[in-house]
Formats: sequence, structure tokens, C-alpha cells
Amino acid sequence: MVFKPFTHIARHSFAKVAPHGYAQSLVAGAQQSYATSLAPFSNHPSTRFTKPGSAQFQGAFQFSTAAPNSSVKTGTSAAVVAGHDAGLDAYYAAWQKHQNQHTETPEKEWKQFQFAKRIGWVASPAVSFDGKSKDTDNDDIVTSKQPSRAGTVRTASAAVLDGARWAKEEAAEAEAMVKVNNAIAKEIADIQQKALDATAEVQSAKVDGPSNAEEMQAAAVTQSSVSPRSSPAVSRSTPTSPISDVTKATSLPEDDFARTQLEHIVSLRAAGRYAEIPRAFESLIRSNLRPDTQAYNALLQAALRVPGSRYQVTQKALDVYSDLLHRQVRPDSETYTVLLELLAQRSLENHAARTFLEKSKSRYGTINGKDGFLLQSQANEFKMLLDDNSLNTAMKLFELSTASSVQPIFSANTYDMLITACATSGQVDSMIQVYSHMEAQQVKPHATLFAPMIEAFAKSGDLKSSVECYNGYRSLAIADDNGTFAIIQRKDKEVYAAVIKGYTVCGRIEDAQNFLKKITNSFTNVQGEGKLRLQEIRQHVLLNGLLQGTLETGRLQEAYTLTEVPELNAVTRTQALQRICVEAADGENAQLATSILAQLPQSDEASSNSMMAIFALTVRQQNIEQARDMWSSISAGLITHGKSLIEPATRYAMLLVQKGHIDEALLEARRSFTHARNTVEVQANPAELTELIDECIEVISKTMVNNGHFPSPPASLNLMWAMIENGGLLAPVTELVLASIGPEHISMLQGEDLNLILNAEAGIVGSNSLQLDPVHVARFSDLVDHATALRMPLEPTTVRSIDLALKSISYQRPDLMSRWQSFIAAPIPAATPVPRAPMKHANVAFEDDTYDPYAASTDFRGSAIIAEELEKPGSNTSAHLNEALQTLRNIRRAGRHPRAVVYAKLINAAAKESRTNLVHDILGMARNDMPFVPGSRIVRHGWTSILDAMTGACLTSGNRKEAAEYHQELLDMGSAPSANTFGLYITTLKESTKTFDEATEAVKIFHRAQTEGVEATSFLYNALIGKLGKARRIDDCLYYFGEMRTRGIRPTSVTYGTIVNALCRVSDERFAMELFDEMESMPNYKPRPAPYNSIMQFFLVTKRDSKKVLEYYNRMVANNIQPTMHTYKLLIDTHATLSPVDMPAAEAVFKTIRSKGMRPEAVHYASLIHAKGCVAHDMPGARATFDSVISGSEGIRPQACLYQALFESMVAKHQVRDTDSLLAQMAAQGVQTTAYIANTLIHGWAMEKDMSRAKQVWEGLGMEKKEPSTYEAMTRAYLAVEDREGAKAVVGEMLGRGYPSAVAGKIVELLG
Repeated sequence: MVFKPFTHIARHSFAKVAPHGYAQSLVAGAQQSYATSLAPFSNHPSTRFTKPGSAQFQGAFQFSTAAPNSSVKTGTSAAVVAGHDAGLDAYYAAWQKHQNQHTETPEKEWKQFQFAKRIGWVASPAVSFDGKSKDTDNDDIVTSKQPSRAGTVRTASAAVLDGARWAKEEAAEAEAMVKVNNAIAKEIADIQQKALDATAEVQSAKVDGPSNAEEMQAAAVTQSSVSPRSSPAVSRSTPTSPISDVTKATSLPEDDFARTQLEHIVSLRAAGRYAEIPRAFESLIRSNLRPDTQAYNALLQAALRVPGSRYQVTQKALDVYSDLLHRQVRPDSETYTVLLELLAQRSLENHAARTFLEKSKSRYGTINGKDGFLLQSQANEFKMLLDDNSLNTAMKLFELSTASSVQPIFSANTYDMLITACATSGQVDSMIQVYSHMEAQQVKPHATLFAPMIEAFAKSGDLKSSVECYNGYRSLAIADDNGTFAIIQRKDKEVYAAVIKGYTVCGRIEDAQNFLKKITNSFTNVQGEGKLRLQEIRQHVLLNGLLQGTLETGRLQEAYTLTEVPELNAVTRTQALQRICVEAADGENAQLATSILAQLPQSDEASSNSMMAIFALTVRQQNIEQARDMWSSISAGLITHGKSLIEPATRYAMLLVQKGHIDEALLEARRSFTHARNTVEVQANPAELTELIDECIEVISKTMVNNGHFPSPPASLNLMWAMIENGGLLAPVTELVLASIGPEHISMLQGEDLNLILNAEAGIVGSNSLQLDPVHVARFSDLVDHATALRMPLEPTTVRSIDLALKSISYQRPDLMSRWQSFIAAPIPAATPVPRAPMKHANVAFEDDTYDPYAASTDFRGSAIIAEELEKPGSNTSAHLNEALQTLRNIRRAGRHPRAVVYAKLINAAAKESRTNLVHDILGMARNDMPFVPGSRIVRHGWTSILDAMTGACLTSGNRKEAAEYHQELLDMGSAPSANTFGLYITTLKESTKTFDEATEAVKIFHRAQTEGVEATSFLYNALIGKLGKARRIDDCLYYFGEMRTRGIRPTSVTYGTIVNALCRVSDERFAMELFDEMESMPNYKPRPAPYNSIMQFFLVTKRDSKKVLEYYNRMVANNIQPTMHTYKLLIDTHATLSPVDMPAAEAVFKTIRSKGMRPEAVHYASLIHAKGCVAHDMPGARATFDSVISGSEGIRPQACLYQALFESMVAKHQVRDTDSLLAQMAAQGVQTTAYIANTLIHGWAMEKDMSRAKQVWEGLGMEKKEPSTYEAMTRAYLAVEDREGAKAVVGEMLGRGYPSAVAGKIVELLG
């Protein structure tokens, strides 16, 4: 077994480069010079249980530290490290050699040795950001190589590696910042010296002239801002020639080549070819030409845009600036702007990262009463963030730039980022300094900077300055209202919220409420959009101002009282409750947190965040039962968590380990880790996630050791597979796992499990360790004996590992070596994956039909209780399932188990709740409690129901591949899935296969069910007829409808509804009405709204007959059938769109919905918007309804149907060019564009003869969202502008999608 290699960290790789040298790491910025990739070996069989490659960190700069009598080795890398010059070593070696010769004869010839080569040396190779060397044959650069250590047992945890990675990047950046600080100090000294020289010259000549007081004063101010530790550098590094204010053209050689080189660099930047700029820049340096400011700015942009980590970007940018100062080139406004914005952004990111880590520490870091981080990597990262100096460096650069005689021109965005960074970090004085400079330069400010400034003043206790800051914003806003451009992008509600929050934080609640009243009173006489704006401001201010400030001061109960104010709408109240719930849970107030959680919608993301906070509270309190219940709820929504689930899963596993539930702990951890690896959010950086999971696995294993708990053999295998799935085994954890596997457990191993354990044990035995425990040898011997006795095919990697291990212990166990060689020599079947639980018993003879081998251990009474709980009526099915699971746990704790059919019912119930993990848990319990017995018909019948339920559960969750596996397992037993399961195969067909002809696939599935001897049911026929009806294959629908009757299967109301819907699709009015009447007269008829909705929609959309729609609605009410929300939508459409149009009646439907105790949905408002805009041509009324709903006043979230209705109205009024702002609003609110919205926009742009915009909508939709109606809309658009070739291309793409012929033929006919 090859374990994960220990990633060696060479501490000397952090050696510093020359103080002002143009570092190689800058020119080769994209080059991973510190890592040696082992990717070519990633496909080798020996890496099956290891990571694809390992990184070997090498020393970038090394020099000899030999004894005085040792000679200098030829070829040793000569590097400049902390001022050390390797050239001097050569002279020293020559002198040493001369001394050793003990001769007084002087050398005949003096030798010149090569000194260190700095930037600009002609012979250095040109290296680009892409890591490719231009002069690969140059022998002057010698890199130090170390042999790779593949196969070394990993002895360091992922936390150490993670800390080293952080240390490397942070150390390099800190070094770059030191160089920049020194360069800044040097430039300050240059300015001072320049001023003093000028003054002395004037005094000596005794000539009256203008003084340089302005520059001296700026230099003095700048000098006072420099930190004391940088002052000595100023006095030591005063240059002989000052930096010129502007680098003039005369500073470069006046030849065509120089100008061509500089123009080439600028042109590369203009073309966006940033990866080529470093190579061109070094070519300029090697030609002994001096770069100008534009060249440095181009190189700076290249350093920012070439891919790399955010830490490397900052380091490279500072290296560029350091070299610019070293070559005495004057930075311009662009140089300072880029650096200031980069450092400010880095400061903001670090502040956010520190806040996140602090929250993580408070939630999950408390273990046994001790505070700290859960993972060591988090502690290392937090320490690095605390040492961050980005903002201080940015302020020094700002002070230096503003102290110059030629002051740079900064944009409003630069001031905004710098002020926001200062405000966020609490540096109020620096914030004031930057804002004052912005005012002096008469730069129009961004509105976004005022809210952070107001909050910063308030947090520092300076409420007076907060109010003054607000007054300044107010003055600018008033000027803006009067038509004077004074501020960029108004942020009124954010500023209002900041002021109220400031009052609240400072304890002046009454002033905050008075200020809110003033805001409300200022909107007294406004109408229309003004009222909507007031509502939006009030919601934002109450949530982010008054309530947030109350929370930050710890007054949770008072914050909860604020949620009862009538001004809060439903959406804002939910957000407020979520924040209070999280703060209460993090503040150990379990009672308040749980009471609020009960008020939150279960499917909402807010509820998910709140559950996570309460779960962390229960873990900190070590309340195992509550933690388990909360974890079950969280696990049901795994898709909403992803990578963020790793830390709570690890902490939960630690709690379970502490309480002795080892098996459950390892199972939950593995499940969460697997889900995190499968999420889209982490695919960009899988290595970081792998290291994180490695560290979590080690933390869990250490918890087991510290608490004296060891995993059972099944749990050990679970942990082993968790490590394998994450890339490879961890040596310390593997030894802990193997310790729990004894001879009695080895005899039960088979298949992949045996291969895995053999590999792991062979890797330990074959490591030739001097401290090898004899237990490993004994266990390895038992494993080999078991594998040879089974004659089981072994994988090639396992065979090689066993060979190496046997060679190392052959002197101890020659008999084992002999048996192994005999086993290898014998013919063995090829290695094939062995299923974990094979069930191939189709031809088993049953000895006794009535014998049940598990009858003695079955709890029949408990089984009845569980079945009764699951079958309880009511909508709270989740609570019923949890109660049933609790009963199941109690039964199993007593050493008994329920009946097999109860396991099947539990699986079905868990699948309906979308709790996929629970489904597999229940199956695992069944396999453990009552394994399949081939000789028992009762057991076979029970397992048929269980596997049938598993097949249906997998189909419900969309996992058809896994469903096929359980289906095959049923066939191997001589059984088959039930008819209802085959019905699920049909109903879950949507986009599950390569073809979109679902009707044909449905017929194939139906025929397969008949082939496997399944007795068809009404559900199976209903599913088949439904798919055929959607494909408009009405003849097939009627054929299977008749076959259903012939076979004695009585049609249900669902069947009639399905066939009526199919007839309506093909406009067969007479037959549809006849079957509808037949349905109502059937003795087994169960009233259902679906058939009524289908025929009402038919008369609404196809026949346009309002009387018929209302007639069937009245029949529906007369049969005591409760109308659905879709029924009410059809009513609104009938009143508002069919003649005679009755808009008041349409609006009265909303009152009817509310009178039934329900709330109107987005589709109802969409119908009303469409009617007002497209039928009544009342565009202002349609827009007013839309704005009212979108604002949240109706308690409805923005949905695509609302935008679709408004877009249809705008297209009808030829206002398609006004839709861009609404599309941007959709994107900001997270509303996805649907095919129907795209159809409307394509039609609108085609009417405007703007096919470029129509094509933009078409291509932006994406292949997966396109529907037949979309292809029809685009085809019509091309034909409208007489572009038949474009229309043919669209139809050709549509035909390749495999749509049913009835659907595709309608679009093909458009071409004529």
C-alpha cells in the first residue's frame, strides 16, 4: 500500500531576494518553481489508493555553509540571499586554496570571478508568466533538485501543510511589503534631499527666487507618517541622484529600437496579451534600455491579470513597484491607483476572512469547555490574517503620492475603496485623511462610502461626526435632486440605515426612532413610485439599521420585539427572525432560538442557516439527542450546504465519538465529505478541499484515541473508504483502523473490502520499519491466508504490495511465502469488481414456505406502531417519519428489528421527504438486521418489497443508475419491481435519457414490465397515457385506455383526467366532453380538480369560450371539489382575457382566494399583469401591479412568471427596448430566465428587426433550457426578417434534439 507522501517544506525556500532587485518570482510569476509535479505518474497502478501527485518544495536559493577547509563545489547554485554575494565565495575559495598550498610564490595571473547577476544582466533567460523559458540552453542558472519521495509514509497532518502553505505565501508578501516600505522611505529621503540641495544652492548664490517650501512641507508630512522601524532605512539608503518628477523621453536611448520595444509593451497591454508582457519587459532590460512609467504600468497590469492566488498577486504587484523605484522612474496616477485599490481590496477581504474565522471559532471551536479553533489550519490562517499589513502599506503609498509636487489624480472608485477599507478596519483618522484629500481635489464621491464612514464613527463613540457625515451626504443628495451632479449612485436607504444603526449602537434608541419618523414624514405627499420607494426604505432601515444595531449590542429580546411592528412585511420579518435566531443560538440562548426557528418556513434558506446555528449550539452543549434531530433536518437539505457542511459534520462526528456512537459518527462524516466533493463550488480548487477533509479525518481519529473509543470493523472499513475517496490513506489513522480488525473479522471480508485491507496492511509490513509491531505481521498473515483460501481475484496493485511485504518478512514466515507463490502460480480468473452484497439466488429450492428465520428477533408490535405512525393522515409527514424513526431506534437498541415490509415503508416515507441519506441508512439497517437467506420464501418476499422500495426511492431522487442496480438485484433474486415502480420509471423520464421522445421511452418501459411478468395497475397505465398525451399521440392513448378496460382494470379519476387532457391537446372537443361526463357518472368516481382544470383550460385557450369555462367551474363547485390555485388562475384569465372582459370580476377572484384562507400566488398576479397590459392596453396599470408585487408588499418573492407577464405587455406595446433594466433587476434578484421569457423577447426584437439582440437572447438561454416553443419562436423571428438560412439552422438544431414527430413537424412546416 502506498500512502500519501509527506510534503516536504524547505524552510530556506523563503530566503529573501535583493532589496531592490527585480525578483525572478515576478518575471516568472505564473511559474510554480517551488513545486515538482508528479503528474506523469498519476495513472500508474500503484497510485490507486494515493493522490494523483505530490508537491516537493525545493529551496529557491541555496549557498554553501561548508567548513573552512572544504572547497566550493562546482555547479552549486549561487544566489543572492539576504545580501550574500556568491561571487565573493569564489574569491574566498581561491584565497583558501592559496593558503592550503603553503607556498609564498604568488600566482602568476590574477583571475576575475563572476559576481551576482542582478536584473538587467544580459545572460539571464527570459521567462514568461506561463512558465516557459526562452533561453533554455543557458548554463549560468543552476537549480537545486532533490529526489522525489514517492511512497514515503505521511507523518505530518494536513494542518501542518496548510500552515506551511499560508506561511510561504504570507512570508513572501510580507517580504515584498518590507521592500516597498523601504523604497517609500528612500523616496521620502530623496524628496527631502532634493529640497535641501535646492535651498543650499540658493543660499550660496545669494539669488532671490521661489522657495521649495511646498515640496519640503509635503516631504515632512510624509516623513512623519512613516513607521519608526522604517526610519533607519531612510538614513542608510539615500541615493546619489533623486527621482525625477516625470520620466522624460530623453532618459531613454533615442533610437528606433528603444521606441519599438516600449511601444510593443504598450501594444501588448492594449491587446490584452498580458502573459507576453513579462518576456517583452525583460527583453527591454537585457538590451540595457530604461523602462518608462507606461512600461511599468503594463507590467503591473500583467502581474494582476495572470492567474494566481490572491497572495501572489499582491506580492508581484509590490515587486513591480519596488523595482520601479529602484530604477528611479516616477510613478504616475495609474501606478498609485492600481496599488491602492489592490491593497484596499486585500484589506477588505482579510477583514471578511477574519470575521468568518471568528464566527467559526465561536461556533465549533469550543471543545470540552476549551476555546480554540477546530482545525489547526484555521488557527494558522487566523494568525496570518492578524499580521496583515495591507492597509498600512496602502496609507503610506497614499501619503507619499499626495506629498509629491506633482500630485496624482485618483478616481472616485479609488477613494471609495480606500475609505471603505479604513472604515471597516476602524482606522478613523486615516479615513478622515483620505476623505479630506478627496474633497480638496473636488472629486465627486461615491455614495457607497458614506454608510461605512457613519458606522465607523459610531463604533468609535463619535456620534457627532456620524451626524456630520450624514449631513454632508444630505447636502450632496439635495444638490443632486436639484439637478447638480454632486454624488455618484445614490444610496439613500443604506445611509439612513447606517445613521439609525449608529444611534442604536450608541444607546440612543429614541433618537433613532425620531430619525425614522423624519424619514417617513419626508414622503408624506408622494404618490405612485414614491410610496413604493418609501416602503423599500422603511423595510431596509428597520432590518439593517434599527434591528441590526440592536443585535450588535446584544439586546436579543428587544430585537425580537421589533419584528412585531406592523410596518414589516413578510419577507423582511423572515429575514429579521433569521438574524435573531442565529445571534441567539451563537449567544447560547437556546430557548429564544428554537422558538424563532418554529416560525421560519422550513424550505427557506433562512431556516437552513438558523438550523445550522442551533445545531452548533446543541453540539456545544453536548445534547446528543437534539443534535441528532437537528442533523437529520440539515442532512435532508445537503444540496443547500455543500462545502460549508464539512466543519459542522466534523464537530458532530466528534460529539458522537465522545458519546460512544463511533459507527454513526464515521458514517455521517463520510457522507458529508462525499457530498462536499461533489458540489460545484469546490471543483475549481479540489486540492484545498482534499487537505481540509484530510485534516478533519485526523481530528476525528484523534478524538477517538483521546476518548479511548475504537471503531468496530464495519465502521473501520467506512473510515478507510472515506480516506480512499479523498485521495489516499493517512498513516496514523490507518494504523488505528487496522487495530480494530481481528481474525474473526478477517474471515468475513471479501471483494473490494479485502483488497483494501490487504493493500493497507501490506504497505505497513513492506515499509521495512525497525519498529514494526508484530501484530501487523500476524494480521497480514491472516489476510493473505484468507485471500488464498477464497481463491479471490486480486487487483495488480494488491499483488505487488503483497510481494513487497512478503519479501521483507520472508525470513520470519517462509511458509507464508510458499503458499503465496503457489497461489500466484495457479490460474486465477481476471480481477473484476466484486459486489458488496451479491444476491444471485434465482434458482434456489425453498425447503419450507412457512419458515421465517428472523421470526424470533422480529418485533411485530413495534412494526405495527411504525406502520401506524407512517400512515397517519395530515400534512406533517416529516414529523410522522421522525416519530417512526425514533421507534425504530428503540427497537434496535433492544436487539430486535421490525418486519421487512416496515423497512420498505420507511424507505418510501424517507424518499417522499427527499432524505436520500436516510434511505440508504434504512437499507443498511435492513441488511445488518436481516440478511438475505436464499432458502426462505418469506425472507425473499420481504427483500423483494425492500429492494422495490429502494428502486422507487432512487427514481424519485433522480438517480436512475442506482435504481437500475437495485432492479438488477431483484431480477437476480427471481423477482421484479412492482407495477407502481415501473410507473415511476415513466413519470421520472424528464430529461433522464439522451432522447427527448419520452412517449417512446414510456412504451418501452411498459413493454419491459410486461416481459418481466408484472401485473399492470391503473397507476402504470395512467403514467403511460400521460406521456402519450403530452406527445399528442392520441391514437395510442385511446388504444391503451381500451386495453386497460379489456383487462378489467377500472379507470380512475386520474385516468379520465389524463385522457381528457390528452384529447384537449388535440382539440377533440366532442370526445373529451363525452369522457368527462362518463367520468362523473362512474360509481368509483373520486372527485378531483385536475380533470376540471384540463377542460376549463381547453375552453379558455383553444375555444376561447368563457361560458363553457364558467360552466365547468360551477360543476366543479357543485360536486364539492375544492378549487386549486391553478383553478383560480384560469378564472382570472377567463374574466380578464375572454369577451366580455370583466376586470373587476378578475380582481374579485383575489378576494375569493383570501376568503378561503389562502394567499394569492405569483401566477395569479402574472395573469392580472398580462391582462392589463396585453388585453386592456393599460401599461401603467400593469407596471403598477408588477411593482407592487415585486416590492414584497404582497409577501411574494420575485418569480419568472411575473417578469414574463410584464415582458409580454411591453412587447405588445412595442417597448422591448425598455426591457434591459428589468433583465438586470432579474439577475440581481436571482430570477432565472425561462424559455417563455426568451420566446417573448425574441418575438419583440424580431418585430423591431433587431436580430442581433434576438440572437443574443437565444444564445444566452443555453441548450438545456431550450424547448420546442423556443425553436418555434426563433424560427418565426428569422422568417420575419426573411432569413431562411438562419431559420433552417434553428430547425436543424431542433431536429437533433429528438423531439416527438408531432411536436417537431409543427415547426418544420413553418419553412414551407
